[in-house]
Amino acid sequence: MRVRTGMTSLSVCIAAVWMLMMASTVSAAEKRAEVRLIKGVVPLKADDVTVITGSRGELSANVKQEVNRAIYGFETPQDTIRWTVAAPEDGDYVISLLYSMRDQHNIEVSCGDSVLVAPSITCTWENRPFFWRQELPGTLRLKAGENQITVRLPDTQPKVVAADRFGYGITQGLHLWSIEIGTATARKAQVERAQAIRGDASWMVDGKYGIFVHWSALSHGFTGNTPRADWFQDAVKMFDVNVFADAIERTGAAWIVFTSTHKGFFWPAPNAALDKIMPGRTAERDLLGEIITELDRRGIRTLFYMHTAYNGYETTFRPAAGALDDDKTRFSDNIASILRYASLRYGEKLMGFGYIDGSLMNDYPLDVSWEDWARAIKAGNPNAVAGFSSNRGPRVSPFSELTVTDGGKELLQPDPAIIGPGKQLGDVTSAWWCLMDQEGWFSNKPMNGEFGKGPSHSTEEYVAFFKRMATEKVPVTINLIMTADVTDEHPIFNPKCMAVMEEVRKAIRGK
Repeated sequence: MRVRTGMTSLSVCIAAVWMLMMASTVSAAEKRAEVRLIKGVVPLKADDVTVITGSRGELSANVKQEVNRAIYGFETPQDTIRWTVAAPEDGDYVISLLYSMRDQHNIEVSCGDSVLVAPSITCTWENRPFFWRQELPGTLRLKAGENQITVRLPDTQPKVVAADRFGYGITQGLHLWSIEIGTATARKAQVERAQAIRGDASWMVDGKYGIFVHWSALSHGFTGNTPRADWFQDAVKMFDVNVFADAIERTGAAWIVFTSTHKGFFWPAPNAALDKIMPGRTAERDLLGEIITELDRRGIRTLFYMHTAYNGYETTFRPAAGALDDDKTRFSDNIASILRYASLRYGEKLMGFGYIDGSLMNDYPLDVSWEDWARAIKAGNPNAVAGFSSNRGPRVSPFSELTVTDGGKELLQPDPAIIGPGKQLGDVTSAWWCLMDQEGWFSNKPMNGEFGKGPSHSTEEYVAFFKRMATEKVPVTINLIMTADVTDEHPIFNPKCMAVMEEVRKAIRGK
């Protein structure tokens, strides 16, 4: 190491929105070009940590940007990325980098005469994360006003492999996601504030397992050819809460993680905050409240899942909410207001938002206030838990209280060696999120009156997995594909999957 200092008629409205959602997508090259325009001077927060993704930097020589916005191509010492920041005052700043690189190489971060050099860290854990956070030793000296911060590999460079895909495995060459900048005092205060409002997830450990449903805007009914977004209000009106609760009860689940939004931002209940942002996206019936109340009556708790409409299936919500503004504060505040309204409406019966999807890859680049989001989630229930998805990377923020990652069909668990203060997954309650149906998370195409192939593993494998996780005290939330039309006219879950869950219930609950 070397350190030197120096958005009139409901049916018309929904149809119009869906047409927008199906509009042709921007090419990968155009996306890269758009991202490259998001430059300029980044103001540093005086009392918090500032996040700046690689897509906001100036790239030199061989350095390029992936479609997913990670920065790569560090082949020589002349290959650099540089950000211009504005510091509120002269000070010493702690620097963290989020990146992937298989082998160890020196990484240099500099600002004028102030230089930090340290060997990169390498993956010593099993499974995820596929990229990680490294806090460099020492501090970087910044002056009040504008500063230019540069990152490069000063010595031997790793081979750049064209097949490398950031986030889908550990890359051979350096793939840089972001830089985090904050004083030691600001970082310590951030952690202390997160600890002071931490929710209670012990009931999840005690309850052992729950059920996850993706009631998506793109989900299809048991019959019919159109996604739920086309008949959003009808889907809410026809939803039979007792049929749903009966099915969940049969699984033995201690909790349900129910979809508030997924893909299209359609909220199946009143939400005045959302109405202010984009009228026509809420429902008069309080379906979410009815689900919470009925499940609570049966001793089953409720968490919500939320997707901030980030990946191209929905083209109108994020701009309306402020995600395309130069200053992303309006977006951050709008999401916080939606979360706060829900928490205050449902109070202590809503156990939190256990899974806010896409956090690290889609909302983190906007440098949203995770603290504001966490406090909003807890507005009506101080013990509510906040889970911000890190997916294939490290923890998003100290304000995330669960390990939240897309486990797919894998019957695994987070590596306990990287859970704890200062570790890659952070000081969180270890949890696992996975799916059972071979077809994935939700019915994204017509079902034609038939369910899919069924479970991804044998009944014996699932029973053994749930037993093992109960012993390890790692709560499991497993997803079952649910029909978009929840009625008593047909099963809402694949009967083959329900049969597996009944065996799991007997094994874990003893009845």
